[in-house]
Amino acid sequence: MNQEISDARSAARSENDFEWLHHAFTLEKRTRAKALGAEGASNKRHSVAVVAIGGDKSITVDFRKFYEVGPMEQVCIVKRGVNACLVDVLAVSMQMPKEKLISTLGLTRATIQRKSRQQAALSSNESSRVVGVGKLIGQVQMMADESGTSEDFDAAAWMAQWWDQPLPALNGGCPRDLMDTAEGQVMVSLLLGRLQRAVYA
Repeated sequence: MNQEISDARSAARSENDFEWLHHAFTLEKRTRAKALGAEGASNKRHSVAVVAIGGDKSITVDFRKFYEVGPMEQVCIVKRGVNACLVDVLAVSMQMPKEKLISTLGLTRATIQRKSRQQAALSSNESSRVVGVGKLIGQVQMMADESGTSEDFDAAAWMAQWWDQPLPALNGGCPRDLMDTAEGQVMVSLLLGRLQRAVYA
């Protein structure tokens, strides 16, 4: 896990901080560290999330920006392809082994490793699944915000645990089993919406 954090940091320190995520992200340091490429951020068309690399160890992501992005903007991002390093960022944020995330999303390990080394873009199909995870985490964060329980709540870690739970609504299946297709991710999003409505009922 520490190596994944180190790799993500190294990628972010290049001059092309914003290019390596192919316009899908705006990267910046937290207040204790010098901002990375802040001037270039304002010129990027697709700014989906802020990935903040903490002064010492942590990587945090504002996943709410994933959830808030409009359908057309998401289509543009997916078609362009997000950088394979985003898989590392998600794995660190979700506190789960990268191998498990790759398997859950139905991605090919060798392909992800190769593209991560090259800081290359994922295919549109791969990007769709990876961005979809970010949107689901963002949905959970928004739900927590609306309920007033978001303080100290880690939506990414919660998602990593929740999607391993067998659910009656899925006939005993786990949300994780649906994460390897865009259609399955839509089903998980609808399920989260139903859970939220049940809380307020």
